[in-house]
Amino acid sequence: MGGRKTSADTRVSARRRGMGIKWRMLILILPIVIVALVVVTLVSASISKTAIMDRSEEYMQSELKANINDIDGKLESIRTTAEDLSIFVGETYTGMNMSGYARIFGATANANELIRGCGIWFEPQVYQGDARYVNQDYVGPYWYKEGSEIVEDWEYSNADYDYFSQEYYTNAKAQTELKAVITDPYYDPSSQSVMASCSAPIFGSDGSYIGCITVDMSLDSITTLVSSIKVGQAGRAVMTTSGGTYIYTNDEAKVQNGANISEDTGGIGSVASSVVSSANGEAEFKEGREKYDVYFDSVPEVDWRLMIVMPQSEINAPVTHMTRVSAIICVVSIILCIIFIFILATSIAKAIMGVNLFAKELAAGNFTTDKLNSSRRDEIGEMSYALDEMYQSNSGIIRNISSEANNVNDASSTLSAMSEELSAEFSRIKENMEAVNDAMMSTGAATQEVSASVQEVNDSVQGLAAETAETEKQVKEITARALEIQRKNQAAHDSAIEITNLRRAELEEANEKAKVVSEISTLADAIASIASQIDLLSLNASIEAARAGEAGRGFAVVASEINNLATDTNEAVIEIKKTIDSVQQAFGDLSSGSNKLLDFVTDTVTPDYENFVTVGRQYGDDAALFGQLATRIQVMTENIRNSMNEVNEAVSNIAESTQETSSHSADVTSSVDSVAEAVDSVAELATDQQHTAGALTEIVSHFKLQ
Repeated sequence: MGGRKTSADTRVSARRRGMGIKWRMLILILPIVIVALVVVTLVSASISKTAIMDRSEEYMQSELKANINDIDGKLESIRTTAEDLSIFVGETYTGMNMSGYARIFGATANANELIRGCGIWFEPQVYQGDARYVNQDYVGPYWYKEGSEIVEDWEYSNADYDYFSQEYYTNAKAQTELKAVITDPYYDPSSQSVMASCSAPIFGSDGSYIGCITVDMSLDSITTLVSSIKVGQAGRAVMTTSGGTYIYTNDEAKVQNGANISEDTGGIGSVASSVVSSANGEAEFKEGREKYDVYFDSVPEVDWRLMIVMPQSEINAPVTHMTRVSAIICVVSIILCIIFIFILATSIAKAIMGVNLFAKELAAGNFTTDKLNSSRRDEIGEMSYALDEMYQSNSGIIRNISSEANNVNDASSTLSAMSEELSAEFSRIKENMEAVNDAMMSTGAATQEVSASVQEVNDSVQGLAAETAETEKQVKEITARALEIQRKNQAAHDSAIEITNLRRAELEEANEKAKVVSEISTLADAIASIASQIDLLSLNASIEAARAGEAGRGFAVVASEINNLATDTNEAVIEIKKTIDSVQQAFGDLSSGSNKLLDFVTDTVTPDYENFVTVGRQYGDDAALFGQLATRIQVMTENIRNSMNEVNEAVSNIAESTQETSSHSADVTSSVDSVAEAVDSVAELATDQQHTAGALTEIVSHFKLQ
């Protein structure tokens, strides 16, 4: 038929429809995946940078504390020595001669490699242990190492030097209790090393101040310790006094000239104020194109600043490397996502296209196409099964309609032919009756011919009555089938609606169950938080193990393994979050596609069922009309039979009385005319029935059944 679409037309329409579902899924999902991966990469880099900076700061502070403790230990040994000598002199200055002090102080200088020399500086006229120095104002012997010998020196025991005004002496005299004080370091050109003096007050038995002890020390071992501090590839250490004067730096000229850190223009000099004003902390400066982080802390008692200078590029190197690796992983993940989405979208699109083409074929009335026979066990598979069931049921119904329409058409053709034959017979009867009316009295043979014709007409009427009864029987069967078709189509219509509602409810339930993915994401966040706490605990454990030294080495290994476990856990949590995002997105797209499919069943398939129900109802109405026509034909046939009996009776009486027959011939002719008109009415009804059967056949012809 001209109004039907072929499969080729359907495919052309599909091609003109626009972009396919798999490309739409790629275009809609892929940007979200790319943005998510990029955000995860950037967030990971930021978190990693923060974690590395925190760990770097902790490590630097730990390194500073360890070295400061070492330096403080060396200085504490000098302070303890000075305090011990002070106690000894305070108890013996009234009775011990100078040679005895020489032995004691010489042995002390030889016992400690830091000590370059030590001396006693008495208040005026205090010392009474040696008659040579009784009642003298300046009594200040000094012993120092010269090679393997101890040399006694009195060069500074005079008014010209006036040791009472020297810093070490005033520092000691300012103390109210026994406490050794170390002066700021200075560079000694003669020994070519950095020196510092430690002084301790000497108190008599009555608590009065009687002088001080000095212990001069070389800071070579301390500067060597500072110079050995290496952090990473380019990290270095710097040490200054509390005022910023260099004690150690890699530029030896600055130490020899007593340069101050604030005198450096740019570079590390830009953080001088922060270092001098704060006991500890961190700062940042730029030198050339490189930025440096400065971590500093103070040595107890002396308040010297120990600094570690570290290039930021080296600190950030792990973050840079991780960012590159993350970028590579991100690109690979995007490629894998494209492949996965393309495969998934192709599978879904292929299944939906198959169902769509099948539904279009059914909508076009083509019941010769193959069933879907889908093996899928999801909503698409269930819909395919329902369409197959609809296809199977409606195919049988339409075949029955087509078969019965052909039967009705055949019966109508037969009835029309018989009506034409009756019309022709009555025309002949009318001609005969006219001949009888003209020559009633001429011959008896005409009467016999009329009687025979009447008998023949009567037989034809009997045949018409039998055909009418058969037609009425077939009409009842057609009516029963029409009611069955209407019932089945209504049941199929209700079943489609029920299945659609059921699948929609199941889809909503599945969406509710999908919320567990969000709960998994929450659990992943909790795991990540626990892993971060474990990481921090492992770092603290590593610091404590480092402080414990050799005894904490085994504990440090355990802490390192815990740290590795926390790192692996964090990485696994990141992967879980990625997978959860992909699953949530894929489930959302699948839910959207299923809703569209259910809408298709509701908006397209269900109206088709309603059309089938309407066709079945119309088929029943037409069958009822056929029944009415058959009843009318039966009534008319009965009238024809009665009329023919009257004609037969009239013809019989012709033999008795031609005159009487002649007088009634007009009535016979009139009756024949009435019967002819009735036969014409039957012919018209048969034609109408044939037209109705043709219309039904036309409706059924829209469906391809073979």
